Amino acid sequence: MGIWFRVILLGLLAFGLSGCILETKKPLFADSDAKLLLANYPNPAAYERDENTWKKSDDFFSFTPEASHYLLKSDDSNMWISFVPIEGPWWILQAAEATGPTSYVLVKAETKELLVYPLECKTLKESGKFENDIEFKDSDCSVKDGADKTALFKTLIGNASEPSSKLVSGP
Repeated sequence: MGIWFRVILLGLLAFGLSGCILETKKPLFADSDAKLLLANYPNPAAYERDENTWKKSDDFFSFTPEASHYLLKSDDSNMWISFVPIEGPWWILQAAEATGPTSYVLVKAETKELLVYPLECKTLKESGKFENDIEFKDSDCSVKDGADKTALFKTLIGNASEPSSKLVSGP
């Protein structure tokens, strides 16, 4: 499974990278902010970028819609994910477990696939653009209390690197 998927799923596998992507102690967005984006992408399969090619993941996972979010199940863990629209094809994926932080990545909705862009703390810090809205501590980063979350994520779109993974709609 690709690094992005491990990060998004916050410990679904024993190998996790929490603290390396943008997080908050509690979810920034309410369920009422989210939309069931996967309704337009049935039977999603995960792919990870391997240099310049995409490789399909063999790991098991399933998405079950609940209200305006999804329960994501893998072999050994569950988490709640929400897709919050930002603008145009861009969405925020908010991922949370019952205990622990909430993590965020950007998602670009294309015709048959959802491209996932990590929000890595190191990259955000090195840009020098986000000190007003993001607190950086060692390898961790989190959205500051009082930050304009919508404006922040719109700005992050312009600073997204290459997608590291994607969900592709299957037959």
